[in-house]
Amino acid sequence: MPAKATLGNDAWEDGRVAAVVAVVLAAGAASRFGGGKLLASLEGRPILQHVLDRLAEAGVGEVVVVLGDDAGEIERAIDWRAESRVVNPDPGRGLSSSVRLGIEALPPTTDAALIVLGDQPLVPLEAIRAVVSAPADAARPIVVPVYRGDAGRNPVRLERAAFALAAEASGDRGLGPLIAAHPELVREVRLVGEAANPDVDTRAELVALLESAWAERVRANVAQVDRHREVPDGPDFYAPVTSLFRADPTRIDEPALASLLALVEPGDTWLDIGAGAGRYALPIARALAPSAGEVIALDPSGGMLAGLREIASEYGIDNARIVEARWPPDDLGPFSADVALIAHVGYDIEAIGPFIEAMESIARRLCVAVLMERQPSSIADACWPPVHGESRVALPALPELVELLRARGRDPSIERLEREPRRFDSRDELEGFLRRQLWTQPGSPADGRFRAALDDLIETDSDGRVGLVGQRPLPVGIVTWAPRARDKRVPA
Repeated sequence: MPAKATLGNDAWEDGRVAAVVAVVLAAGAASRFGGGKLLASLEGRPILQHVLDRLAEAGVGEVVVVLGDDAGEIERAIDWRAESRVVNPDPGRGLSSSVRLGIEALPPTTDAALIVLGDQPLVPLEAIRAVVSAPADAARPIVVPVYRGDAGRNPVRLERAAFALAAEASGDRGLGPLIAAHPELVREVRLVGEAANPDVDTRAELVALLESAWAERVRANVAQVDRHREVPDGPDFYAPVTSLFRADPTRIDEPALASLLALVEPGDTWLDIGAGAGRYALPIARALAPSAGEVIALDPSGGMLAGLREIASEYGIDNARIVEARWPPDDLGPFSADVALIAHVGYDIEAIGPFIEAMESIARRLCVAVLMERQPSSIADACWPPVHGESRVALPALPELVELLRARGRDPSIERLEREPRRFDSRDELEGFLRRQLWTQPGSPADGRFRAALDDLIETDSDGRVGLVGQRPLPVGIVTWAPRARDKRVPA
């Protein structure tokens, strides 16, 4: 017996609860995508998984999934619930053949089929619920959503009276021609809050969704700060804490630095985007000095770059060209380099696509990113609930960058390392760092909650250094990939 829909206005004219079963069409060859579309990763889950998860969240408990030639691969990759699966033996006949096969697989007690495309991972919950919950109308047995942007008509509800009509569909446009040919049989459900329900037909469309999701997380993170901030950002956010980012350019105890130095080739020019106080720019410059190579150290913080200049002068490093600017600049010409590097930069970049595109465009040999599984400031996340009453919105980090690069057609290599948790010389230094991540004003009620919470969160190690209880080594990835000009497999 199929699960009953429990979505708002679910009583039909005879008083019964409607038995609505979803049919998910997942048999296409994805030729425009280059194959494997439904298992492509979007925010850590396959595209098809997103669709199935949204159906479950919307309360649709009975689902039939129509698979195609890659059924075996999909079977192994999806986290199935109770969905039943049928295989289209000839998906080359088009989408309409999968519609017919899905309807044939419905339980006999089914009142209506909700036809859902497997390549629409953002199918809105509002659309699913509105279409499923629309009252029955025997005269108009086809129900479609109308989005605010008037784009698309999916998912589609077919009441049993329309099953025979759907069986007449042919070709690869599914129910589109049927809906267009029989407007008198169609009811429209207008959605207020949803603009569209985009397909993922090409890699470019997947990239657009990933970049949009990245930007949305950055905006949500900023909006959360704006709700709670008590201290405005100064003209140079990092100037007051430059000392925390200073590092000895001759050090030999940092695995990430060792990995970067192993990538250096004689005579290289490296562009370090977001060089800060020179944590990596200066050791790399030292390694390049004997071969007349150089580092271009770019950063928007004058305070950070002042620290870089001081350290460079102290150690006699004169092959680091310092540029105070944001990335990407209007003119990329002066920044041509063999290697483009970002180290703990990009987490809060809203327009990540143009940022990476510019990085690739100036790199002749290699692009490199050093990123953590979570942004470095996540050390303060434990303080957010007791201070602000909510969890911190996480910024995109290493997993999201790797996913985006793969969607862009790159083939990144990832070396995974661990970085020891940050420790501070005193409680006052730790408080100052955390307070900047909480945006609290000393002496305010929020700051009082912060100081009280810190009593239970703070610990001192055997060396007398101060940190937070339960901190563990932090996963770090060294990501390397060939820029587009070198990657002949990927079209420009």
